[in-house]
Amino acid sequence: MERKVELRHTHCLNCGATIKGEYCHICSQRIRDNSDRSLSRLFGEFLSNTFFIDNRFFISVWYLLRFPGRMTIEFIGGKRKKFISPVTLFLFVNLIYFFASPLSDYSISLEDQIHPVQAFSKWTKEWVAHKLNSEGLEFRDYAITYQNMSDSISKVMMIVNIPMIAVLVFLMAFRRRRYYYDSLIFAFHFFSLFLGSWIMLGWVGKLLDFLPIQNDSAIFDISFSMWAYFIPLIYAILSIKKFIDLQWYWAIPAGVGVMFAVQVANILYRFIIFVLTFWFT
Repeated sequence: MERKVELRHTHCLNCGATIKGEYCHICSQRIRDNSDRSLSRLFGEFLSNTFFIDNRFFISVWYLLRFPGRMTIEFIGGKRKKFISPVTLFLFVNLIYFFASPLSDYSISLEDQIHPVQAFSKWTKEWVAHKLNSEGLEFRDYAITYQNMSDSISKVMMIVNIPMIAVLVFLMAFRRRRYYYDSLIFAFHFFSLFLGSWIMLGWVGKLLDFLPIQNDSAIFDISFSMWAYFIPLIYAILSIKKFIDLQWYWAIPAGVGVMFAVQVANILYRFIIFVLTFWFT
């Protein structure tokens, strides 16, 4: 069979609809020709489907960084084909976050889980003590097993932060936004940016390691506070202002409320991770 035979058709091979251009107007599948059988085409499709590398990805990242809250408004307003899915964007950032491993706040050690600073330490400390006594385990040995399991579970369960943040955002925006769905989209976008700032924090920390700066110096503390809290707070204020259409004097406390929602979700998330890890170990 000759390789250069044209493979164009009058009907879509996917859904059977009559063809009216380069793409099917029903299912959006491209009308394939012989050039689509090249290895470069196959590899390009693999990259696109795996790493979301297309125009929508770059547009989504640009909007996320440049126009706080605008992508959320446009997506809710119906411009969904313009951007990648909020879930896809979050999963991409989440993958980079755990690959870069900038901080351990979303997979803390067993010692930190039972530390009195945690709101739920009264329960976790008792459960761990009972397990060690009943199974004759050493804390150090179990802590290693716990950490390995916690790292794996936390990568899968990070997404549970989103609906918890969305609940608190929904309560703040209930007069302007009737649907929880709207707050959920906002939470996906904001938390993606939040994780992104922490990824940058990890890179900034590595950069500071090359400079003659002590970890307890003022420059180090300022750099940490800026990327961990100040930038996300400013973004929260700008994005919630756009999302709910607020005046500045309301947007500032609302932005603080968004950051509070992230912290509350983080506390609940840590407890969920502890329960699941404790159960499986």
